[in-house]
Amino acid sequence: MENERNNVAKAEKGDSGAGGAGRGWGWSGMRSRWLFLLVLLVIPAVSFSVAAGGVFLWRLYESLPTHSQMQNIQQSVISKVLDKDGNQIHEFSVERRIWVPLDKIPVNLQNAVTAIEDRRFRSHWGINVQRNVGAVITNAVRGKKAQGASTITQQLARNLYLTADKTYIRKIREVLTAIQMERTYTKDEILELYLNQAYLGAGVYGVQAAAEHYYSKNVEDLTLSECAVIAGVIQLPEHHRPDRPANIERSTARRAAVLNSMIATKAITKATAKATMAEPVVANPKVYASPKAPYFIEMVRRYVADKYGDEQLYNAGLVIQTTLDPVGQDSAEASAARQIESLQARLNRMFIDANRLERQLGLPRDRIIANFDSIYAANAAEFSKLHDTLKYRKAQIAVVALDVRTGAIRTLIGGRDFQESRFNRVTQAKRQAGSSFKPFVYSAAMDNGLSPATIILDQPITLVTSEGEWRPENYDRTFSGPMSVRDALAKSNNLVAIQVFNRVGGETVVNHAREMGIKQALHTGPSLAIGACEVTPMEITSAYGIYANRGIQAEPYFIQKVTDRNGRVLEEAKVKERVAISPSTAFLMSSMMSSVVCCGTAASIKGLGFTRPAGGKTGTTNDYSDAWFVGYTPQIVCGVWTGIDERHSMGYGVTGSVAAIPVWTRAMIALHRDLPIQDFRRPEGIKGVAVCTQTGAIAGESCPRTKVEFFKAADSIGVCMTHGAAKNLSSDMEIFGPSRRSGGERGSSSGGSGTGPAVDQKKKEPAKNRSMF
Repeated sequence: MENERNNVAKAEKGDSGAGGAGRGWGWSGMRSRWLFLLVLLVIPAVSFSVAAGGVFLWRLYESLPTHSQMQNIQQSVISKVLDKDGNQIHEFSVERRIWVPLDKIPVNLQNAVTAIEDRRFRSHWGINVQRNVGAVITNAVRGKKAQGASTITQQLARNLYLTADKTYIRKIREVLTAIQMERTYTKDEILELYLNQAYLGAGVYGVQAAAEHYYSKNVEDLTLSECAVIAGVIQLPEHHRPDRPANIERSTARRAAVLNSMIATKAITKATAKATMAEPVVANPKVYASPKAPYFIEMVRRYVADKYGDEQLYNAGLVIQTTLDPVGQDSAEASAARQIESLQARLNRMFIDANRLERQLGLPRDRIIANFDSIYAANAAEFSKLHDTLKYRKAQIAVVALDVRTGAIRTLIGGRDFQESRFNRVTQAKRQAGSSFKPFVYSAAMDNGLSPATIILDQPITLVTSEGEWRPENYDRTFSGPMSVRDALAKSNNLVAIQVFNRVGGETVVNHAREMGIKQALHTGPSLAIGACEVTPMEITSAYGIYANRGIQAEPYFIQKVTDRNGRVLEEAKVKERVAISPSTAFLMSSMMSSVVCCGTAASIKGLGFTRPAGGKTGTTNDYSDAWFVGYTPQIVCGVWTGIDERHSMGYGVTGSVAAIPVWTRAMIALHRDLPIQDFRRPEGIKGVAVCTQTGAIAGESCPRTKVEFFKAADSIGVCMTHGAAKNLSSDMEIFGPSRRSGGERGSSSGGSGTGPAVDQKKKEPAKNRSMF
């Protein structure tokens, strides 16, 4: 029994051992299964993370600058506009930056910047590991990105290629880009880029622009104190800029920090730093002159932007040399301002009187005149309700001067105030020409059988037009009887001009005006003879230049040359010219228009100080709404227009002689300051003949007064039959009626007889070897 119990016990023990063994194998299997499952989960996760990290790094790498981009850094640089002498008159930029090479930047400024911004600049490889780790720890402790650790190379990388966003992704890009830059450029090249790239407050970028703006000097002329101040501005530009009184204390403290850093880097001694710290922080901000020639500059801007694009204009550092004469422009602007002031005072008085403001406002007239602007502003709402004929008007002006041989625009004023109105009246305003159109009638006549000596009867005429009968008049409603074409032009006689127009033919005059470059709509009716048409100041001034340039028109232009930042010429102007009329016709017209200046409606020119040989023509339209003078020498042609945009009267007596000639004279005096005195050269095919002043025929011994007149060589000229025997009187020497009083255009002055120079009034013998000029 006991044996059985033992056997049973052994069996149970054996079973128990076997069961224990079975259970131990089971737990091990379970652990293996869990491990297997864990591996199945971890491996994909790790693989996914590695793949995602790879994609992230690849995309990060792709976002970095390419090798080509790294090697071709093009910083935004201002584009300069130069006058004809090469002096800067304007600039275009988004970031005001003036590139300067490192060898022009003082060593003190280089050392100041590296000392305060990156002391290990010369030794690190793009990043400062110690500073970056410190910054990470500080930012982690503070719980925000409070401390930066960017080296100069990192700052440059951020400024050139990245944003200022404070994110870890941007920081990684910054670090990688900085390392890449260090492999591409030398330390000096990186420092040069940085010093030209850094923003230094007040809208200026780079140390040269900062030196100009804060100290009115070039960067190479900065003192140690000024170098330290500019270096200190980099950290917080608007906070430390020295041109603001509120910043002086902060700027002084920042300068001290820079100087102490320079001591630490052994760039300067303690004694030097101490002496420099004793100096006050004093800025000498650049005083920017008022923009010169704003309408001209706007033409330049539009041309360059249209041709090269805004990116090139504002960022590419173009050098745009123009044709502008700065002295002539300044003189014209000053004279135009004075004239506008005078014309506006007249218009103010007209407004006061028309609206009876003395009674309406209960103020004395003198007080209203003296305080007109403020009084008008206070009552502007009420005045705006006035009838159109009673509303307040502003005087306007347009001035343009051209080199007659090249077409280069030397002076241009498009209005009284560019900020008030950007409408360029030189090129865009279509205004009635008035008597300034008459030269085109007469030059067409010179090509069709008439001469300066042709006699036309100034008498009442009645014309039948499509609108009914028209009885034109001279300005003073008088008649002069027989008068030469020369005298008629000098005195701006309307009736003679109309008869010459009818004699030549409307189609002929229109075609001739087209040849002269007039592009606006022209009709063939007789009123065209006295300027019933519209022209722009630019086109009529250019047309007059043909007379000065011996029949050749040079196309106006204003861009002489454009070069890129490296000095490569992108374009250079070439004179574009065409033959418009013959040299003989051009000379005859210059001869006749010299009489306008000498003895006609423009006789005041010499009294105003311009004594060179010159020709030109005044023009005044109905109701004194336009006043012109276009005149020229053999070198320069200048046109002046004054008026009101809304085509209202400027007031009784405001003629071309009164409103335009004073501005023309001052501009021309300045434009001719360095030019030799020249006369109009007589071309081949022109002959000078002594004629009787009364008949215009070849003078005989009995003619009481004679003068030398010019004719084309092929002209047939008759002999005076009034004072002697008639022989072969040319058909164009017609005599009509007795002489009466002279009648001219509005505002014409008597100015003498209009017979021109070279008149011998005492002798019966013809004057010999005399010039009309």
